[in-house]
Amino acid sequence: MAVVNRCAVAVSPRQPMLEWTLPFRSPLDDEAQEGEASLYLISPYDNEPRTLERLRVCHGAIFEAELEIWCRDRGPWPSDRSAERFLECFDVRFHHLVDDLGDEVLRSDQMATAFEQQLRQTLG
Repeated sequence: MAVVNRCAVAVSPRQPMLEWTLPFRSPLDDEAQEGEASLYLISPYDNEPRTLERLRVCHGAIFEAELEIWCRDRGPWPSDRSAERFLECFDVRFHHLVDDLGDEVLRSDQMATAFEQQLRQTLG
């Protein structure tokens, strides 16, 4: 087991977000999404004020990722994606300890892309 040098924020949709998703949902989505939360890794924090600051820094990226799950076209996205609106649209839970229990090497998309580029250059 290895402790990862990240904290996590779990977000789950509240009523305003659920209402916004209605035109983009199917009946299967309703069952699959019920009680589901998305988990995002963020920089570590050591106290509540820093937690709130981390949220202010990353809420926009999380908001956009959640909107994109339902609609890739940015046209219908709500124009108000402020931190205040984010908190109206999502329940938020912070997790300060993230343990990696997996056996395989932890990779990110950036690492995978860099590896693929390096492999292409090597193979020529």
